[in-house]
Amino acid sequence: MGSAVHGRSLVAAHKLYTVGLAVCLVPVGVGFAVPVELAGARVQEPPGDSRPEALSLRDALARTVESNPEYRKALNRMELEGPTVRAAWGAFLPGLEVSYGTGQAFARERSWIDFDGTRIENPEVRTRTTSYANQVASFSVDLFRGGARFHALDQARATARVSRLSGAEELNRILADVQRQFLLAQRDKAGLAVEETLVAERRSDFERSLRLFELDLITRSDLLGAELELEAQRSVVVEARGALDKSLLALWKSIGDPSMEVLDVERLLPEPFDPASIDVDALVERALNEGAVAGVAEAKVAVNRAALKAQRASRWPGLTLFSSLNRRAYETDRAALFDLNPGGFNGGVGLSVSIPLFDRFGTSRAIAEAAVELRNAHETVRQTVVELEERIRARYVDLGTAWEVLRERSRRREIAAERLEIVRREYELDTKTIEDLRAAIREDAIALRDEVNQRYEFASALVGLHETAGIVACEAGLDGCREAG
Repeated sequence: MGSAVHGRSLVAAHKLYTVGLAVCLVPVGVGFAVPVELAGARVQEPPGDSRPEALSLRDALARTVESNPEYRKALNRMELEGPTVRAAWGAFLPGLEVSYGTGQAFARERSWIDFDGTRIENPEVRTRTTSYANQVASFSVDLFRGGARFHALDQARATARVSRLSGAEELNRILADVQRQFLLAQRDKAGLAVEETLVAERRSDFERSLRLFELDLITRSDLLGAELELEAQRSVVVEARGALDKSLLALWKSIGDPSMEVLDVERLLPEPFDPASIDVDALVERALNEGAVAGVAEAKVAVNRAALKAQRASRWPGLTLFSSLNRRAYETDRAALFDLNPGGFNGGVGLSVSIPLFDRFGTSRAIAEAAVELRNAHETVRQTVVELEERIRARYVDLGTAWEVLRERSRRREIAAERLEIVRREYELDTKTIEDLRAAIREDAIALRDEVNQRYEFASALVGLHETAGIVACEAGLDGCREAG
C-alpha cells in the first residue's frame, strides 16, 4: 500500500508540474510571469558566490544593443545619412579652391637653331637656372543646372532613408536571432530540469522494485531492469547538461559582450496563448505602413524617381559664374623659390554657359534606363507587399499550428501520467509485467519532454511572426523601436 501511495504522489507531482508549467515570455507574450518549480528536481548550480546571475530576455537584448558587433556595425552604417544629405546640399554652395606651387628649373644648351635652320654651336656652354612661385584662388558657383541639383538632393535623401531602413531591418534580424538563442538556452535548462525529475522518478521506481524484490514479489531480472532504467536516465541528464552548457555559450557569443564571464538564464517557460487574440490584419497593415521591409521598397522608388528627373534635367543648359586670382613670380636662379608673396598678379570674373546639343544619344539612353528602373521599382513594391503579407500570414498559421499541437501534447501528457499511475498499481498487484511498466514509463517521459519542447516551439513561432512583421524591438520594449518618417 505504501508503494502505491508513493506512486500516486509522483503522479500528483507530475500534474502539479503540468499545471504550473506555463510562464510568460517576457517581451513577446501576454500575461504575467510565474516561476516554474519542477517536482523533485533542481538544476545544479555552482556553489557559493560563483553562481552566475540569471539573465532575463530583456537584459539579453539590451546587452545586445550595447555590445553585439553586427548590431553596432549596422548602427554605424546608419550614421552616414547626415553626411550623404549634406554632400547633396553642397551642390548649391560655391566652390572655393586655393593652391600654391613653387619650383626650380635649369637648362644647359650646347647649340641653338638660327632662323634659317642652321645649327650654331655655343662658344661658351653655361647652365641657366630659373625659379618660380605661383598662388591661385578660384571661385565658381552653378547658377542654373535645369533643376538637377534639387533632384540630386531628393535622391540623396531617399538613398539615406534606404540605408536607415536597411539598417533597421538588420537590427530586427539580429535581435530576433538573439531571442531565439535565449529561448533555446531556456529550453535546454528546462529540459535539464525535466531529465533530473525523471531521474528522481526512476530512483523511486528502483526503490519500489527493491522492496518488492526483498518481499520476493518480483525476480532479480525485474530489479535489474529498474536499475538499468535509472542508469540510462542518469546518462540522459549528463547529455542534457552538456547541451545546456553549449546553448549558453552560443547565447554569450550572440550577445557579443566579452565582459560576461559567466552566464545563466532565467528558468521561465513561455506562456502560450490562443493566437486568435492577435489581429493579423492589423499586424499586416502595421508592417506595410511602419516596417522596414516595405519602407525600403518605397524609398527605392523615390531614389529612382529622383534619378530619372536628374537625367532629364541634363538636357537643359547650364549657367556657371566663376572667378580667379593669380599671383606669380618668375626669377633667375633661386630668387622665386618658396616665395610666399609673389609680386605680380592677375584675375578675372566670367560667366560660362553650356548647351548640350548632341551626345550621340547617350542622354536618351540614360533617361530610358532610369525610366525602366523606376517602373521596376514600382513592381518591386507590389511584389514586396504581396510577399510580406504572405510571410506574416504564414507565420501566423505556424503559430496557430504550434498552439494546437501544444494543446494535444498537454492532453497526451495528462493521459500518460494517469496511465503510468494505473500501470504501477497493476504491476504491484502482479497484473502487469515489468515490460508493461517500462513502456508506460517511457511513454510518460516522452510526453513530458514533448510538452516542454512544444512550449518553446510556440515561443519560437511567435518570435518568427514578430521578426517578419519587423516589430521585435517594439515587442521587447526597447527604446527607439519605431521608424520615424
